[in-house]
Amino acid sequence: MSFLYPWFLLALSAVSIPIIIHLFHFRRFRKVYFSNLRFLEQITDETQKQARLKHLLVLLSRILAIIFLVMAFARPYIPVDDTLMSSEGNRVSIFIDNSLSMEAGSPYGTLLGYARESAREIIETFETTDRFQLLTNDLEGRHQRFVNREEFLSMLAEVDFSPVVRTIPQMMERQLGLIDQESGNVNTYAFILSDFQKNITEPELLEPDTVVNHFFVPFQAQRPANIFIDSVWIDNPVRMRGQTITLTVRIYNDSEESLQNQPVRLYVNNTQRSVASFDVRARSAVEVLLTWTIGDNTHQQGRVEITDHPVTFDDTFYFSFELSNRIPVLAINQESPNPFINALMGSDTTFVLQNINIAAIDFSVFSEQNLIILNEPQRIGDGLAMELRRFVESGGNLLIFPAEKADINSYNRFLSSINVNLYQSLDTVNTRVTAFNELHPVYTGVFERIPENIDLPRVEQYFIIARQTASRDTYLMQLQNGNYFFTSTPVASGHVYLSSVPASDNFSNFQRHAMFVPTLYNIALHSGAFHPLFYTLGKDQSVNVRSATAGNNELFRIQGANIDVIPEARSVDNATSLILHDQITEAGTYQLMLGEQLQRFISFNYDRRESLLESYSPTELASLIGDTDNIAIFEPGTISFEKQLERFAGGRQLWRLFLILGLVFLFSEVLLLRFLK
Repeated sequence: MSFLYPWFLLALSAVSIPIIIHLFHFRRFRKVYFSNLRFLEQITDETQKQARLKHLLVLLSRILAIIFLVMAFARPYIPVDDTLMSSEGNRVSIFIDNSLSMEAGSPYGTLLGYARESAREIIETFETTDRFQLLTNDLEGRHQRFVNREEFLSMLAEVDFSPVVRTIPQMMERQLGLIDQESGNVNTYAFILSDFQKNITEPELLEPDTVVNHFFVPFQAQRPANIFIDSVWIDNPVRMRGQTITLTVRIYNDSEESLQNQPVRLYVNNTQRSVASFDVRARSAVEVLLTWTIGDNTHQQGRVEITDHPVTFDDTFYFSFELSNRIPVLAINQESPNPFINALMGSDTTFVLQNINIAAIDFSVFSEQNLIILNEPQRIGDGLAMELRRFVESGGNLLIFPAEKADINSYNRFLSSINVNLYQSLDTVNTRVTAFNELHPVYTGVFERIPENIDLPRVEQYFIIARQTASRDTYLMQLQNGNYFFTSTPVASGHVYLSSVPASDNFSNFQRHAMFVPTLYNIALHSGAFHPLFYTLGKDQSVNVRSATAGNNELFRIQGANIDVIPEARSVDNATSLILHDQITEAGTYQLMLGEQLQRFISFNYDRRESLLESYSPTELASLIGDTDNIAIFEPGTISFEKQLERFAGGRQLWRLFLILGLVFLFSEVLLLRFLK
């Protein structure tokens, strides 16, 4: 047996008080005269024996009462192992999962409300001299330190739902880091209060510190079922006024029951534009198509809605996009502009074509372009290569026609830096294009029916395109011998298109062929889609702005119904990235303003990882943990946290037993004095 406050045992010296009182307690007797001395001796003998017994019993009761009360205040306990508890300097870190999945119901309201009450109960099992820390998914600055009990309870009352999602291993690592910063720790305790969803727990990454005692407190939803909108997308990146467009909505049924005839509604610019119904099997997804005709508004903001209870945060999905205006295209020419490119894009009002000579490039205009065409440059210099790389990585599209006498090494240095296929030697064997990728977005909707013997371009000579292991290339057209004729490769947020031939008659008839028009036209059209339909709250994302730069007296602002924030703006080469730092916390569509001018709408949605409510039960968690000594599972709603903490961390507490015994002997003293004559 050990004591939490051993110094309190000094109070055992108080046992001497009843002993001294007993030894020096002299009573004054009154004389009584009796006529017969024989009877007097008999009464006196009996009274002395009873008094002596009574005094000894009272003395024993007082001594035992003092001993047991002193022992109770010394907080005796039986350790589980050789680890001794400490009465001072304990550090207690409690992480409360306040993600949106904790909105699910429980017998005590929401899971978050249940977790808050459990955290309060845990805190009350520790001493007022201990230090406490509260962590949530928001990782607020004021939560990064240890505080006293009153301040902890004050912060606990303010914990609310958050769109931010953190994994359990991430929060364990954060707890350990903050505990390590505290000096003089005797015992440290780290509590995780969560629903332990399977998609955020990551059991293979659970590596607890051997010094810190970890306690997992899982909360189970009353009905772990949810129907939610997982994502939306539009296949056609070109969106124009009067165009009929289709939105694909992916809906997931995370329940054990199949559903039929469930409604889904589409609103565009706050007007209902389409409605459909869907059937979905249990634990599966379905894709629903919603079609409408685009109106005249340049800025389109929409939302898709379903109905589901009790988890409702994922029943609405927001999106927004801009209508395609005139698409800026920059052609960088070695000599004179290409007549075929000029004929295709120069007279089309869809594009704004600008031709410049490679010797007079103005790099500042790159950020204003959607598509840059390298028209047969002899070589790609280091400065041009660096600017093109920035352009592509920030979302631009690049189309390369090699020169007849190209410096292949300079081409390949640039292509290698962005993990794109390289050019090899010139092949002068006559061949032809025998296949094209009809599934590629460039050719989507171009052909109603593909004839069996379709006429494709002839090739007199071409540069062999070597396939790189790290490249994510896709062919647009392929030669008879299996080599690529035209390729597409995604690079960061942009695309790079490679042609194996120049757009000249010396190499092929591609520039005069019917395939030339849809290929270049759709590449240019697809380059107009720079902005995603939506962003996800809680993720480290930046909003790219390529067409506007803040002036000296202008600031970017993001405005909503009840919010107006100024994001951090980082400008590089006339392109701006807006860093939000989790300032947006509610899903919805917001206005991106530059000064007083509307740039576009930006839509944010909650992280759908929180929508999958399947979580680990206490039994499953115990199985995952295995024989790890310093991790315990606490089950809320069973026995008290104090008893569970005693069982797993502090040993068996005995102070209640000693307190009861002390009170029993005090009561025994009262009974002896009252009834023993």
